[in-house]
Amino acid sequence: MRRILQLLCNFKTLLKSAPTTQLAETSFATYPPPPPKDIFDTYRAQYEEMLFKRAYVDLHTDADTPLKTLYRLYEYILLDQNIGIRNEIEYFWNQEKWAVCEIEDPKDDNPARYAVLSCIPHLLVAAFNANIELGLPRNAPPIMTNDQIDEFRKREKKFETVPEWTKKIEPLGETLRIPHIKGGGGEGKELEVLEDMNDKRASMPFKEKNILIWEPHILFI
Repeated sequence: MRRILQLLCNFKTLLKSAPTTQLAETSFATYPPPPPKDIFDTYRAQYEEMLFKRAYVDLHTDADTPLKTLYRLYEYILLDQNIGIRNEIEYFWNQEKWAVCEIEDPKDDNPARYAVLSCIPHLLVAAFNANIELGLPRNAPPIMTNDQIDEFRKREKKFETVPEWTKKIEPLGETLRIPHIKGGGGEGKELEVLEDMNDKRASMPFKEKNILIWEPHILFI
């Protein structure tokens, strides 16, 4: 009996001392974020919780940068958080001095993370140029009179382009499949993954880097 009790005590001690797999809470000062699979798979629940309560350093302040915004979009895209994606895209749009083509090369040392990052400027260009095509420049106020709208439409359209470094990133050797929250509502627990690059729902910029993901919701006005 004493032997059994001793074994139980030893087992409890081992459980208390055993390391647990957890994602340490960080501020944005410690970026880059983890590689893609760590975010959307291994640590998904922990990362979502951390992301929603984390206090970003320099978030949406004068010290913020296009590259930091790119990394924030990276996180939201991997977790299929539509509201976060749209908010960051609109925030970038409102920084009229931030030309998409001037986003600096992150020179990320993780191939999968680098590949995902290289796709995001394509999303920004698509979203911004859709607005510009309608006659809305990036310095347009949120509320406009009809006269202002007419004036903006008469201006020469200055379309955005992607940074050159995005074109140099090679496709991944193994397809990266990023899951989508079933139903497309940006919330919930049931995930689904596209199986085929020929799926019409797949995002073209990501396909070019051998990444399979639903086309994110990026358009706004």
